[in-house]
Amino acid sequence: MVRVRSVLFPVLALSLMSVAACSGGDDDKGTDDHTGMHGDDDDDVDAQEVSIGFDAVVGSDMAMCGMAYTVGGQEIELADARLYLSGLEVRVDGEWQLLTLDDSDWQHEGVALLDFEDGSAGCADSGTSDLNDTLVGSAPAGVIDGLRFDVGVPFELNHVDSATAPAPLNAPGMFWTWQGGYKFVRVDYAVTGAERWNVHVGSTGCVSDAPVSAPEEECSAPNRATIELDVDPTAANVVIDLGALIDGADVATNIEKTPPGCMSSPMEAGDCAPVFDNLGLDFASGFCANDCADQAVFR
Repeated sequence: MVRVRSVLFPVLALSLMSVAACSGGDDDKGTDDHTGMHGDDDDDVDAQEVSIGFDAVVGSDMAMCGMAYTVGGQEIELADARLYLSGLEVRVDGEWQLLTLDDSDWQHEGVALLDFEDGSAGCADSGTSDLNDTLVGSAPAGVIDGLRFDVGVPFELNHVDSATAPAPLNAPGMFWTWQGGYKFVRVDYAVTGAERWNVHVGSTGCVSDAPVSAPEEECSAPNRATIELDVDPTAANVVIDLGALIDGADVATNIEKTPPGCMSSPMEAGDCAPVFDNLGLDFASGFCANDCADQAVFR
C-alpha cells in the first residue's frame, strides 16, 4: 500500500556524497555518532535511488481511521498516527551509509514525516487528508541489506519555530513549544467506554529561560529510539505496529491529574513505561535500553 501526496525524484549531485565523506568514524557501524556522516566513502562512487515504504498496522490489520481494533482486551479506534524519522542509513555491501533524503513536502534536511491518518472519522479532530508512507532518497550503489534510523527530530532541528519552519517541520499538532520541541510520535487512540488515550513521545528535561525559548544544550531525556533492521527495506515495506506500541499499557485508565495517555512526562511512569519499553527506550533515562534491540514496534 503506497499512499503518497507528494514525492519528488530529483537527481542528487554526487557532491553530496563528498560532503558525507568529510567527517567519519572508524567504528563497526561506519559512523561516529549516528549522524549519517562517514569517513570512508569513495568520492567517485555511483549513487542509487532508494525508495522505502512503510505499512502501519494494528496487529495483523492495516491501521486506518474509522476502523475498530481490539488491543489488550480494549476496543480502540485511531485518532491520529504520525511520526518523524531522521538519521536514516542503509547498509550497503556490509557498511552503513547515509541515506540522503530528497527535499519535498515530507522530507527536509534528513528529517521525514510519516502520516497514516487521513482526517476521516475519529482522526478528523487533528488530522488532514494528506498521507505519506514512503521515503525517497539516494545512497551509494551496492547491495542493501539493512536499515537504521532514529524515531524523532535531531536536537539541531528539534527546537526551531514550527510556525516558520519548512515542511514537514510545520505539521500542525506535531509541536509542543520551542523549549520542548517536536512530538516525535503522535499516535492517538479513541478507547470505547473510556477517555481518549494518546501517545506523544518527545524530548523531556529541556532547559531554557522560558517555554518560548529554545534550549542551548540537548535535553536530559532525548527519548529518540534508534531502530536497526537486518532487512532490505527496498524489497518489502517496513511494518509499524501501532497495536504493539501500546502493548502492556492500560488504555482504559490514566494516572490521576495527568493528560490522557502518555505525554512523555517523568510524572507518567505508569502510563509511559510500557510504551517506551515497546520502542526500546528506558523511560527513566530517555536513552535506548540494550541499544533499542528489544523494540517491538518496527519489523
